[in-house]
Amino acid sequence: MAEIHTPYSSLKKLLSLFHSFLTVSGIILIGLGISAKCGGATLTRVLGLSSAYLLHVGCLCLVLGCIMILLSCAGWYGTTKESRGILLFCFLVMVIIFILEITAATVALLFFPIVRDVALEHTFMTLRKNYRGYNEPDDYSTEWNFVMEKRVFLFKCFFSSLQ
Repeated sequence: MAEIHTPYSSLKKLLSLFHSFLTVSGIILIGLGISAKCGGATLTRVLGLSSAYLLHVGCLCLVLGCIMILLSCAGWYGTTKESRGILLFCFLVMVIIFILEITAATVALLFFPIVRDVALEHTFMTLRKNYRGYNEPDDYSTEWNFVMEKRVFLFKCFFSSLQ
């Protein structure tokens, strides 16, 4: 017997799809966190010790990814079992997270010029202090040259595809 399509059943399917997107975004956040934690030593070696605070971003991504996965699983369970309490809990947590994201984005955009100037000045000072030249065998120069060559290659690929 075929399933009866009502607006309620369509809403259940839409919520299940939404929670699957939340799960995928949580998995992506966990992957970003793992990559930031594993690649942190190279980042600190290139940018200097004051960039070590960037390693905390990896922990933040791991925690937020786990929260997203747990929240999406709870929402999916609430959808399939038609539990209003669990769905209300998931909705309220998502609203709180959304408000926090809006607040963080506002603060980041407000202080972006100051942070950009400080970060660029620090990067230029570290580069002037540690970079020895194009053909020098030290780790810092080799890694900086690799980054710049890769960047030039990506720009060439991007601009050649535009023509």
